[in-house]
Amino acid sequence: MNELDSNDRYNLKKVQMDVDRKNLEAQKAQQELDRLILDLEHKYELIGNEKNIEPRTATISDNSINRNNKGTGKELLESIALEASKA
Repeated sequence: MNELDSNDRYNLKKVQMDVDRKNLEAQKAQQELDRLILDLEHKYELIGNEKNIEPRTATISDNSINRNNKGTGKELLESIALEASKA
């Protein structure tokens, strides 16, 4: 008995279609998020200023910090803390 019966094949195909639909919905939600971030970056004049919006923390981050720094994670954290203390 190596074959699925017709009911199992139907259910398998139905679930796969549900998965495909959920993936499309997730892509749509990601695109909406990207568009909102773009609109906010335009509103706050961040585009071209080496800054962007971090959606998880709802903060503005400076991309120029440690862009060329190839140090350790500890050095990166220390420089971020130093920059934050300046703000």
